Amino acid sequence: MVESGTPNSKRALTLLSVVAPVLNEADGVDELVTRLKESCSKAAASYELIVVNDGSRDSTLPRLIALSEATPELRVVDLFRNYGPMAALAAGIAMARGDAVVVMDGDLQDPPELIPELVDSWRSGADVVYGLRTKGHGGVARRVGTSFFYWLLKASRTSIPQNVGTFGVMDRRVVDVLNAMPERSRFFAGLRWWVGGRQAFVTYTRSERVHGRSRVSVLSLLALAETALTSFSKVPLRLASILSLVCGLALFVVGVTAILIRVFTPLGIPGWATYTTLIGMMGFVQSVVLAVIAEYVGIIFDEVKARPLFVVRSEFRSGEPVLLARSDVAAQ
Repeated sequence: MVESGTPNSKRALTLLSVVAPVLNEADGVDELVTRLKESCSKAAASYELIVVNDGSRDSTLPRLIALSEATPELRVVDLFRNYGPMAALAAGIAMARGDAVVVMDGDLQDPPELIPELVDSWRSGADVVYGLRTKGHGGVARRVGTSFFYWLLKASRTSIPQNVGTFGVMDRRVVDVLNAMPERSRFFAGLRWWVGGRQAFVTYTRSERVHGRSRVSVLSLLALAETALTSFSKVPLRLASILSLVCGLALFVVGVTAILIRVFTPLGIPGWATYTTLIGMMGFVQSVVLAVIAEYVGIIFDEVKARPLFVVRSEFRSGEPVLLARSDVAAQ
């Protein structure tokens, strides 16, 4: 692929897209749209705001439709149900038309005011510009868990930048590659890292949530971490293999020792409790190995079904529904 946009040249920006998934954010969408309009007007002459409603059960959708009446740049994408943040983000990215695409959470913890600086880095030649958090977010347990998670990824030669989340901007070519990826079990930060390209970082301090509380539970974070590890790392499988091999070797040595004692000495076989323990340990190891394999088989099962990642119910612009192209209704 021919590289364009060297660090010594400025890219032209015809259209800037901003993608922000939301779930039950009725209290915050007014502020979200207002701040996005102010920041995007400073970053580009022409822009579109794609807000994806991921199956909200409150008045988020009616509020967004009302806001679109006074904001022609706003595109409201309504999904059939709640597909999760990764699928909602993928839906918005698939519908983005810009030369550069900003991705961010819709809870305003990532400041829209940083968008002009992110776009400036893109103009200078970066293919992916990350919003780099200056400090860890959340409690001590969450920060420790995050550090351990990134350590595991690094051990598997997956150098996803630490202290970055969704917030950032991507070049059109990166977006096209992401849209062509067929994975159903998606870890956006990992897929974006995998594409590669020239990367840049813009530091910022993440804000505390102003409206409501986080919609992402601890279980959801653990599920996302599991998806990331199984999608980008073979370490769990290798650890299971090593554990099985070591324990199998130990059991073999004990068995050979017992035979030698029985054949070459008049002694009975001592340590029946030891043998029983070792056999039980081997059964435990087999269970662990099968559990790890089952996780990977589960992912394979989801992938081979090839069901759509998301289904779009409708899109609203200027307060009115628009006719969707067949390719925009569902991810293939």
